[in-house]
Amino acid sequence: MDQYLEPQPEKLQHFIQHVVVLMLENRSFDNLLGWLYTDEAPPDGQHFEGLSWDLWNPLENIDTDGISFIEKVPIEKNGQVKKRWGKEIPNPVDFTLPDPDPGEGYKDTNHQLFQKYEVPLLYPPPPNNLGFVQNYQNAMLYGAFSFGDEPCNPRSIMKCYTPEQTPVLSELARSFAVCDHYHCSIPSQTIPNRDFVHAATSLGRVNNKPDAPCDAKTIFNQIQDAIDAGRTELSWGIFGNNLFKSEKDREGEFGDKHFSLTRLMMTQLHGQEFDENFGTLDEFAERCHHGDLPSYSFLEPNYGGPGQNDQHPPSDIRPGEQLIADIYNMIKQSPLFEQTLFIITYDEHGGCYDHVPPPGGAKNPDPTNPPGQDGFLFNRFGVRVPCVVVNPFIKKGLIARPKGYVPFDHTSIIKTVQTCFMLEGHLTERDKAAPDFSCLLTLDMPRGDDIPDVKPLKWDVQAGEDSINDLHRLIGEVLENMTGKPAPNSSDLLEFIQIAYNELF
Repeated sequence: MDQYLEPQPEKLQHFIQHVVVLMLENRSFDNLLGWLYTDEAPPDGQHFEGLSWDLWNPLENIDTDGISFIEKVPIEKNGQVKKRWGKEIPNPVDFTLPDPDPGEGYKDTNHQLFQKYEVPLLYPPPPNNLGFVQNYQNAMLYGAFSFGDEPCNPRSIMKCYTPEQTPVLSELARSFAVCDHYHCSIPSQTIPNRDFVHAATSLGRVNNKPDAPCDAKTIFNQIQDAIDAGRTELSWGIFGNNLFKSEKDREGEFGDKHFSLTRLMMTQLHGQEFDENFGTLDEFAERCHHGDLPSYSFLEPNYGGPGQNDQHPPSDIRPGEQLIADIYNMIKQSPLFEQTLFIITYDEHGGCYDHVPPPGGAKNPDPTNPPGQDGFLFNRFGVRVPCVVVNPFIKKGLIARPKGYVPFDHTSIIKTVQTCFMLEGHLTERDKAAPDFSCLLTLDMPRGDDIPDVKPLKWDVQAGEDSINDLHRLIGEVLENMTGKPAPNSSDLLEFIQIAYNELF
């Protein structure tokens, strides 16, 4: 079976009336799906770019005589049985790996991919993905406070989850399409990559700081332009249940307006005229039930607070699996199931190990502008991230790659929306060049009798101290700049975020 698939825009326009995207946080492809086909062959003779036991990363080490040597740290299954001197070594499954949070910025990603923090800009060498373990150790020992106060074993970055530990994502990957060559748009952090999924550019930004908000035109604005020009059949919505507050605020003392990272960071969505385009996941569920979905829906996880389910390390991945299952069931039970393309992906790799070198040849979205932050030319893609696409017109077990030399990346989502709804023009040179997901619609009739059920793992929901990560601190700084009120550097940060967001929107 050919996995390099030709675009089929006619099928996309004929079969699909609704595109739904759920974007989670900071996981590489190998971290969650690398072991997907370890114990069985991929269907229909396809090739799957997954993990193998010969993969490793080097780590600088010192032996008992004080002599330095390079240790080869092998790939590992999370929780796999280990033996030493004939005895089993305790190695329990850990659903919070990696802990602490790895480095994920532009220079840390360079080190993970090239074993160097500084890389030639115009003609970088081929990446070898051999720097993840060493970078994790460096980040814990010498990085910012966000990496935790107590270093852990840096070898743990080579531990990847098994299908049994990610039953929802893995079942959907086996039952519909998994895109094993889908890359985040730039080799760096959350905010610029989320800029690309909304606007096909980050306006030169490579890291989350110092200027996080982005003033670029988004795909939502492009849809709105078409609506304003008379395309009344089109609509869009952004949905999330994040009440960004701490355990102290169970009664809603600090307000109940649901936080949207998309609205906060994309300044062209700040206007009050867009208030009705933002809703909760409960409202999304109602619209699924009544067959009233927007043309394009973008779904956000809970980035913090008691219900955090974004899977951002070191948070437990199981609440995120539950979220994926909940959204899938809403869509599957909707009368719009056959007409809805559901895309599950992640904004960036978050420092998690992946063995596939990201390709070069990326189109600079703004070629007339000067080089971006740190001199980056936007000429190469970021690390692979999971991407699973659900629709009954997709052949079961499809391992999908687009025809040609340009891989799927975040702007493929924009290109899919543009193609599906026949929007005029493009946002930047990046989405203009991107392949869309029309090639995944390989069937002429929808499947009816083999649509799977999914069953997430259970976990203990325990009240406790809220975890504050780098993304929370960044959001606090953005809101501090917008409101002029100082953001606390403590567990009170979550309350500050909720209060400040309520004041702005």
